[in-house]
Amino acid sequence: MKRRIVIIAVFLICFMTNVMAQNSIDKLVDEYSAAGTSSYTSVVDRDPNTLKVRNVINVLSLENADAGKFISAFKRESRTGNFTEKYSPDSYKMVLTVGKQNQSRIYVLACSDPYRPGRSNTKFEEVKVTIVINYR
Repeated sequence: MKRRIVIIAVFLICFMTNVMAQNSIDKLVDEYSAAGTSSYTSVVDRDPNTLKVRNVINVLSLENADAGKFISAFKRESRTGNFTEKYSPDSYKMVLTVGKQNQSRIYVLACSDPYRPGRSNTKFEEVKVTIVINYR
C-alpha cells in the first residue's frame, strides 16, 4: 500500500513539473503581451474538414527589453524537454521542445545581440518569443 502511494506521488510530481514548466513560459508571454511596448500575434491553423485545431503559433516581440526573466525561465525548464542554446556573433537563441501524448510544444527565444554566459546586462535591442503548439 505504501509502495503504491509513493509511486503515485512520484508520478504526480513528475507530471506537475512538466506542466509548471510550460505554464511558466506561457505566463511570462501573457504578462508581457499585455504591456504597451510589445507586439503579440497568434495564428490558429484548423483542419478545413473537421475544424479541429492543428497548430497554434504565438509570437511575442519586444524592443529594447530585458530578456533576463525569459532566459531564466528557459534555463530553469531546460530539464523538461529537449533544450538547445546557440550563440552567434549577431544573435542568441534558445529552443525548448516538449512532447506530450496529444500535443508537442516548441518554445523559441531569439535575441538580437550576442549573449554571453555571465553577462550582467540582459537588455537586448530585439527579443522574440515564439510558441508553436502542434496537436496530434
